[in-house]
Amino acid sequence: MEKVKIYQIGLGSFGRHGFEKFVHMAKHMEELDVELAGICDRDAGKLKAAEKFAEQHGLDPDTFSDKDRMYEEASGSNVLVYDAGPSDLHPGNIYESLQNGFHHLTEKPSSMDREEHIEEKRMAQDRDVTFAVDFIERENPVVKKALEIIEGEEIDSIKIFRESTMAVEKALYPVERAGVAGGDIMDKMVHEAYVLDFLEASEGDYGLELDDVEAEFFVPKDFDSEKLLSLRGGYTHEIEDAATGLTHAKLSFNDVDVELHSSWMGASKEARTAAKDIEEVTGARFIDKDYFQEDGEAFVDEEARFFVIEGSRSIAGDMLGKRLYDLDTGEEIVTRDYLHDQLYRVLENSVREAAGLEKRKITDKETDVFMNALFDVREEAVEGKEFMEELEKGNNRLNSLRIRDGKILENEEIERIAG
Repeated sequence: MEKVKIYQIGLGSFGRHGFEKFVHMAKHMEELDVELAGICDRDAGKLKAAEKFAEQHGLDPDTFSDKDRMYEEASGSNVLVYDAGPSDLHPGNIYESLQNGFHHLTEKPSSMDREEHIEEKRMAQDRDVTFAVDFIERENPVVKKALEIIEGEEIDSIKIFRESTMAVEKALYPVERAGVAGGDIMDKMVHEAYVLDFLEASEGDYGLELDDVEAEFFVPKDFDSEKLLSLRGGYTHEIEDAATGLTHAKLSFNDVDVELHSSWMGASKEARTAAKDIEEVTGARFIDKDYFQEDGEAFVDEEARFFVIEGSRSIAGDMLGKRLYDLDTGEEIVTRDYLHDQLYRVLENSVREAAGLEKRKITDKETDVFMNALFDVREEAVEGKEFMEELEKGNNRLNSLRIRDGKILENEEIERIAG
């Protein structure tokens, strides 16, 4: 029986869930000997809690507060490093893994620019290992069911929205959210890789052409700031290094119009319009709207993750609510119940790949097509922008998400403020 050794970096909210999945695999995966060999986090409390959880299940992984020490101790022929640590540290981590001949799975983009991506790919090829972004939404049951429905159908357009108010959280909790980097494109839009699956189901081979990009807002350091957040998580006075906050990208694939929408600064007008049109047909709301309070003030809290496909079959999928709708009839489409959740399936696939039992379903070609499209979007987004103008616009947008009187709001008031 093949053996795979797992080392994990990061035990934040997402990483903790991944750790629990690996514990389950180590106990119950029959076709492989899965060893949870090591876990790394700088937070002693998180490490202790993970160690205790593992002990309760009869496991005894090594613990590390320093990832360099973890890499020094890690060894084996089939090793998988699961990187759920801060996004800005992923490039350094993947270099370490590939230098050691380890397979590597990142919870967010492994690279922030094209040069890093090319170097990662070269190193992986030289050492015959894989690196991957987990592109977790490709395992969403809504996406899987949508693929069944549109296979062989004619598609006219695809619109995908992944938007939130992360910029507010970054401003209010800079330390707690320090690990979230990349701006809306590299943090949000990167998860929209499943658009390739939709195109393949309809047309076959890939080929995305970038037609237009509009970065409506860039992210200020905090409220009324004189600096913008940088792509890698720090602060900058240079627009070329700044993190975008709300971006629309229009692409084309043969005769299919593709729109990718991402935001850290609340729902876009386009998302609101699309969600309203869906609600009129289905009665379902596709944007989660709420507010949260901090130090006596209230702030708009929004999140949207959905897609709209129009063509010979028109459907809309809510990724958050795991709901799929037929836009011609307004009826909900039943999706399949899976034994394990999306994250488990992503991790399981990577474990099997590390053992050599299967090849990646997300091929280098797919990764290159999508990631290169994102790098094109990012480069186009900052082209011709003026720092002071974007700083003012960004500050105004961020302040528009601030509810000045701090009163407890009714749903109707939230709707009015959220736009």
